[in-house]
Amino acid sequence: MIEPVAREHFFLFFFTAAGMILAALGYALLYALARRYRRRALFWGACVAYGVLTAAALTLARLANLTDDWRVLVILLLLGYGLAPVLIWRLCVATHEEGEKWTRHRGGHPPISGKRPPSG
Repeated sequence: MIEPVAREHFFLFFFTAAGMILAALGYALLYALARRYRRRALFWGACVAYGVLTAAALTLARLANLTDDWRVLVILLLLGYGLAPVLIWRLCVATHEEGEKWTRHRGGHPPISGKRPPSG
């Protein structure tokens, strides 16, 4: 039976997993700040954080003795995490633009139900 993590690699596995969590946090935070403040340096910081996240995830896959099918899943998860902040940012921008349109035209915020109140 293959051990999930060899005993001599336990601490490396633990700290790599912690680094992966911190790199994921850094990537999402730096990406959002880069888009918000339009700073190229923050964007490059987000790219570095994503690179660290990728290295940590692949290291964890190796340390956990994952087979080929599981490594494909790790790569798909990395691609998904790379796209998530981009898509979340676009969703936030789109929803805030809709709210701003309502505020400019009607003088208030859209109702919670999403339906327009009767004019009159």
